[in-house]
Amino acid sequence: MINFLRLLSLAVLLWCSIGYAQENTSFINGKIVVRRGSVDAISVINATKNASILSDKYGYFSISSQVGDTLKFISPNYIEYTYVVNEFDIKRNPVLFPLEPLFTMNQLDEIVITKIDSDALGITNQYTKRHTPAERQLKKATTGGGIIPVDPIVNYFTGRTAMLKKAVAYEKEGTRTEKLLDLVSRDRLVSYYKIPADYVDSFAYYAVSKPEVKEVLNASVIDTRYLERYLTPIVFEFIELINKSDKESIDTKVK
Repeated sequence: MINFLRLLSLAVLLWCSIGYAQENTSFINGKIVVRRGSVDAISVINATKNASILSDKYGYFSISSQVGDTLKFISPNYIEYTYVVNEFDIKRNPVLFPLEPLFTMNQLDEIVITKIDSDALGITNQYTKRHTPAERQLKKATTGGGIIPVDPIVNYFTGRTAMLKKAVAYEKEGTRTEKLLDLVSRDRLVSYYKIPADYVDSFAYYAVSKPEVKEVLNASVIDTRYLERYLTPIVFEFIELINKSDKESIDTKVK
């Protein structure tokens, strides 16, 4: 009788463990997308769980994953891509994963010098800083002049300083946007990346808000191929946002 109760307890414990494991197991249904080339038999590896699978000829795959897992995409024809799973990926079907062709790495990189002046040549005095009009106004508002600076005190209470700080931020963002559109033309964004013409400016502002793009654009010498490597996944993300927005708009009209 005692042995029977022990066996029953073990069976219940095992059943509960299996049920718990199943509840905590989730899958990512993904699709690999590329500009050109085959998406068949690309290795998709969950480095966290040490699991792997191959994509089918259409780029689709399904792999066990949880939030925080690291996925790696490996192929002899594409640049290795690493991705960390977030909570939204588990709910989406499919999740799009863009890969860049490896052969572009072997081509001669295009180097673009966006500005040639004393700053770019490194001959400016190291203590010299040039201010934009918005930065000059902000400096005046926060430091003032004379023995007793009145402006900073007045501006503190009127809120003008906060407004000028926002103006400086917007000015810098606008400069980066212009630089991005100089490096990657509107025609290329529309014809190659398939961004709707009406959304090009919105995409530029969306892209320069990303830290990795900001870092590239802040450099004095910019490699456009290196910049476009960062832009590719942002393009897919932006187009997905457009499609989602259009769908929600249609659903609202139907209701």
